[in-house]
Amino acid sequence: MKKLISAYACEPNKGSEPEVGWQHMLKSASKFKKVVVVTKTNNKNNIEKKFQDLDLDNVSFEYFDLPYIFRYIKRLTGTISWYAYIWEIFLFFYLLKKYKKNSFDIVQRVTFVSYKYPSFIWYFGKKFILGPVAGGERYPLDFLKIFSFNGKLKEITRFIFQKISLFDPFVLMTLIKSDKIIAVTDDSKSILPNFVQNKTIIKPAISIDVKDFEKNKNICKNNKKLKILYVGNLLELKGIKLILMSLKKIKNKKYEFNLVGSGPDEDIFKKYVVKHNLNVNFLGKIDRKFLSKYYLENDLLVFPSLHDSGGMVILEAKAHGLPVVVSSFGGPKMFVNVSQGDIIINCKKVNLFVEELYKILNEI
Repeated sequence: MKKLISAYACEPNKGSEPEVGWQHMLKSASKFKKVVVVTKTNNKNNIEKKFQDLDLDNVSFEYFDLPYIFRYIKRLTGTISWYAYIWEIFLFFYLLKKYKKNSFDIVQRVTFVSYKYPSFIWYFGKKFILGPVAGGERYPLDFLKIFSFNGKLKEITRFIFQKISLFDPFVLMTLIKSDKIIAVTDDSKSILPNFVQNKTIIKPAISIDVKDFEKNKNICKNNKKLKILYVGNLLELKGIKLILMSLKKIKNKKYEFNLVGSGPDEDIFKKYVVKHNLNVNFLGKIDRKFLSKYYLENDLLVFPSLHDSGGMVILEAKAHGLPVVVSSFGGPKMFVNVSQGDIIINCKKVNLFVEELYKILNEI
């Protein structure tokens, strides 16, 4: 059995999306006689550095990029969504020079994890699997009020494209040609057209290997303060503003909020912290293998994302015994366990959500 994988994002220890591509390569390697993974050229260094430690003679990587003009425009715009879309189209012509129709038993498009991107690799396989796919995650419109003006525009545009994408002929062709679709959340399955519902299953895209972390079990927690942790990109859509609004209500300031990560919306949060004099530490980006220190020395991970499809940080926190608080929106709630002390906040209004999170933090 031979398998071809299209994985625009595929790198070890680089976050949720690249990890999906990497994990699917590993899983496929154990099941197929030959696996070919096609990904971007700038993933090459990290892939080959890790790959040399693996005994996988049946796996080969091919690296493909769009012509320079597209990469130049991508750098200018700082946006990769349109680039990834076009990459999938040009990939067909790249593969057509190397492979014939039905050259592989199975072909699978795994990243980007979104139904809004087309794929044409079905031409090269006897069976085509689409997914994991996400992008259908939604939240109540009242939560738009926590976004900046630019943030509101991005979110409204996203809501519009969630529907428009389902009229894209390339996307529709991809859905029609698929023999099986893997959706990562209920939302992402429900947003797909009725004609593909019977061939769509729901399966989370992320898992972790605890061996990726360097644990220091000698770390002691400071019981004088509640230490709250957030790990991830500093983006408005992650619901960080909801945490800050809740902390604003805590008058005794016997807490410490540690944010691990970086992102384009960092200044928005820093200004809010300064304005309301909150006890917040912006720790910057930290190599994933060194995150154990933070998971072990904090008391609680809070991750109230509004439309994440997965939750690798949730799994990482739980692997270290750290309880988690998430919103009921999107995929992160699928990884929590209420019986183990995790909490899901299910509120449809911002003020109710903030009040509920405040009560949780205050009680702890």
